[in-house]
Amino acid sequence: MLRHIMILGCLLGLAGPALAGEAYQFPENQDEADFIANEVIATFYHELGHGLIDVMKIPVLGKEEDAADTLSVILMNDIWNEESATQILTSDATAYALAAADPNLAPDESSFADVHSLDIQRYYAVVCLFYGANPEVRKQLAVNLGLPAEKLDSCPREYQQAADAWSAVLQGTEPGPDKKGLVMAPGQDGVPLADLLAEEVKGMNEKFGLPEEISVIVADCGEANAFYSSSDKTITMCNEYAQDLQKRWDAQPK
Repeated sequence: MLRHIMILGCLLGLAGPALAGEAYQFPENQDEADFIANEVIATFYHELGHGLIDVMKIPVLGKEEDAADTLSVILMNDIWNEESATQILTSDATAYALAAADPNLAPDESSFADVHSLDIQRYYAVVCLFYGANPEVRKQLAVNLGLPAEKLDSCPREYQQAADAWSAVLQGTEPGPDKKGLVMAPGQDGVPLADLLAEEVKGMNEKFGLPEEISVIVADCGEANAFYSSSDKTITMCNEYAQDLQKRWDAQPK
């Protein structure tokens, strides 16, 4: 079942006068709406990675941002059927490619010192990991997405190493009566982005039990961003982030 497409079918009908100007509304074009929804899901998984690292006190060897990117790909692969997982990964890779091609985001000295890897590096990293999780089925996808031929051989090993590492540190996170989980912040019913994330929260609570509660909120942030805050254990998805994804999609050469 293509769950994200079914959800979007409902979300596209939620726009109404009460929400006009107050919440992001998915565009009517289905391909564009799917791209935005898929990338919001991939980004949510990334921010969940930061949340798990925080509340589970998970040691991180290397960049935490890279570790969160890796978990996002693992969750795509583990949770979704092949067609849906491929669509989410393709949207995620497309978002990195569009950012890498944006002349306004050309790397400078601050980019090289940033906690994130460069967008083009993140592009190849997520494509490699996703291909490595199921190389027999996904080789043509990897080729279509431009993964260099000399990289293909190492991706299955890289994925298995990453999956084993995350599996080891997440031992004991099974749901249970004494465990906490993710919760949607109140007052968000009928907000399209929040409704999309609420489905993911439900799925994550069936997969993980946590020592502390993590809240999920959609909000105006004043910038195109999504982030986890360790101070209040909150994942925030900014309306401006979805708006920025839509602008990048619309700016592609037709």
